Amino acid sequence: MKPGHHREVETVEPAEEDRLADLPSPDELPMRPLRHHLALTVYWLSNTVMWGALLHIALQTRLGDWFPEARVGYYLAVLGFTGGVVGTATQILAGAFSDRSAHPWGRRRPFVIAGSIPAIGALLLLGSTKSYWPFAGAVILVQLFTNIALGPFSALLPDTVNPREHGKASGFMGMARLAGDTGGLILAALLLSARPLGGNPPHAEVVAFHGHGMFHLCSIIAAFVLVTVAFTCWTIRERPLSRRPRLPVVQVVLGSFYVDIRGNPDFFWLSVSRAVTNVGFYMFLAVLLYFVQYSLRAPDPQTTTMYLMLPAIGSAVVTSTAAGILSDRVGRRPLVFAAQFLMTAAGIVFAVAPTFGVAVVAAVPAGLGLGAFTAVEWAFACNLLPQGEAARYLGVWNASAVVPQILAVPIASAIGSAISAHHPGLGWRVDFAVAAACSLIGVYFLRHVRERRHLTAGSRQTGATDAP
Repeated sequence: MKPGHHREVETVEPAEEDRLADLPSPDELPMRPLRHHLALTVYWLSNTVMWGALLHIALQTRLGDWFPEARVGYYLAVLGFTGGVVGTATQILAGAFSDRSAHPWGRRRPFVIAGSIPAIGALLLLGSTKSYWPFAGAVILVQLFTNIALGPFSALLPDTVNPREHGKASGFMGMARLAGDTGGLILAALLLSARPLGGNPPHAEVVAFHGHGMFHLCSIIAAFVLVTVAFTCWTIRERPLSRRPRLPVVQVVLGSFYVDIRGNPDFFWLSVSRAVTNVGFYMFLAVLLYFVQYSLRAPDPQTTTMYLMLPAIGSAVVTSTAAGILSDRVGRRPLVFAAQFLMTAAGIVFAVAPTFGVAVVAAVPAGLGLGAFTAVEWAFACNLLPQGEAARYLGVWNASAVVPQILAVPIASAIGSAISAHHPGLGWRVDFAVAAACSLIGVYFLRHVRERRHLTAGSRQTGATDAP
């Protein structure tokens, strides 16, 4: 036996035995009824209502109350970077501990409850703040607590759904996420409209109106989170581990951020592709309101942003479930390729759009691509997860959305404000061109991913296997 091989057995084998205890093979999971797939979507719905409202309109509106165009991007960058770091680290750590939890309620639901209840208080605090730094602190608390819940919750899909139905389940979850985006967008636009009093009220009155609207917005979201958490934990049943894994806490923490790239190369390259694509996506989200306000010169940017986003999200909802179900039959990778090309083309049109009408036309293919991408990429990742560490690796997977947000918000904000300080309105268009380039680079990295195809019901009976 080689010395290097001996060391590998000593360090890896106990963890492997630890995490595989009591866990059935994913292919042995039963096919689930429709009600189970729908139950998995409910918590996603409240989470995306929250972030749809905050990321699309609410954060930018409140910062716009306190800072001018040339400075607002930098303060948004601080908020995005800090919140993103906290959210990413929290989600991975919570996921790793939930993988090894022996709680009688199951591995995931206790974390969902433990994160969601204090998140409700953080949302109420966020709605009550009147200046930037308390506002920033409340946003970070919301990130912290919601990600304690979200990391373990994400693993309920691979924990309870057979891989042959991952596309179907992901399609429904994608639809819920997009519907939540729509609801959050509309809710924030209605409560934070730029012309609450008619005409052109003094700035102080608009700021005060936004303060009241922000509190109402956060209160409504907090109530919705409470209802969906209760529903999810009541309806979704888990199989708890029969014994507590023996890994010490310190070892779990130190190992949480380790990704076995050599053992999971396809998962790694898929995460890289998603991360680069999401840099562009979050650049788009971060500055869309400022694009509408400063580039298109819309008199009511909050409402106009809502009208611009609705065709995109509506198109995404149409394609999400269909793309997820179709991917169970034809594979994930071709659909992700097509979605990324659609989003690239739409980003280019946005960058040069001279009018609101042209931007609306570009919103439709952007939404079609987003809907397919949102549903299929999640199923793709679930098919590639190592058994027994679903929550931890999904935390890493979600980091491929959160880390890009950490990068995208400062990049987009700095580019937008720096260029617009000399050429008003131009910087936000440059952001969209960079976003389109990121989506195209994501296509390149996706070429390195080999898809893992699971047995269909028919092939299981005949003994045939799907091609890799």
